Amino acid sequence: MKLAIVTDEISFDIKEAIDYGVSWNIRDFELRNLMTGRVPYITTEEQNILLQIKEESRIRISAVSPGLFKISLQQEEQIKQELEVKIYDSFRFAEKLGTRDVIISSFRRYPKEPSSNYIQIIHILKRMINLAERYGFRLLIENDPSCWCDTAENMAKILEDIDSPHLRAYWNPGNSFIAGEIPYPYGFLAIRKYITHIHVNDVRTTGISRKEFVPIGDGNVDWHGQFQAIMQGVDLNYITIETRCEPLMQNSKKSIQTVRKMLKDYELDDDHIIS
Repeated sequence: MKLAIVTDEISFDIKEAIDYGVSWNIRDFELRNLMTGRVPYITTEEQNILLQIKEESRIRISAVSPGLFKISLQQEEQIKQELEVKIYDSFRFAEKLGTRDVIISSFRRYPKEPSSNYIQIIHILKRMINLAERYGFRLLIENDPSCWCDTAENMAKILEDIDSPHLRAYWNPGNSFIAGEIPYPYGFLAIRKYITHIHVNDVRTTGISRKEFVPIGDGNVDWHGQFQAIMQGVDLNYITIETRCEPLMQNSKKSIQTVRKMLKDYELDDDHIIS
């Protein structure tokens, strides 16, 4: 189990992001948005810079996040493009960076969308999973308040119905809270057997229905309980900082320090090492 951070939660400038991350003793980075675009669609020049920095700094890429399926089923042409072009581009990019993990979404829900569309969601995800299996990749589906996987309960249902080792859960307790779920213990209990990565951010209720992202430990997510449960035996690959609140540089550093302290409190033995 390793501690990672999303690079654009530090800076869109990949050199600056990795330099700061390394100075905070982070060696693992998740890629999403860079200066010239969202991965894998960055310029050749920026890709070469990224590859050179990775080699020289000896850092690892924990996952890539190309934004696949952050669309609705009504966007048929875009679905076709993602199934026939973007997924292959994402696999090639991930392979160059030395990771087999590609993050996906579960389609945005549109107003008055019929529940029967669930069958189509499963069908499309299975097509993607077949490709991931064929080429040796793993898809990580993340819960998002606007998508079919909005809560842990709904994400667990999709994972159970598909039942493939090539589709695992990227658990986001902050998003779970925004969706109206209690992330820990209830959301976690529903999804725990599928989790391989976890996004760490925090959310605070500021009004009757308004929620805002805040530094870890300043919000309503029970991170103490969540981390204690994780350290008691969840087969987790990465705990990844996803700051989500300005100023990013300052709050990213603060969040790393807070998470390390929390994890240290619950460290059980030498098998649970946060590097």
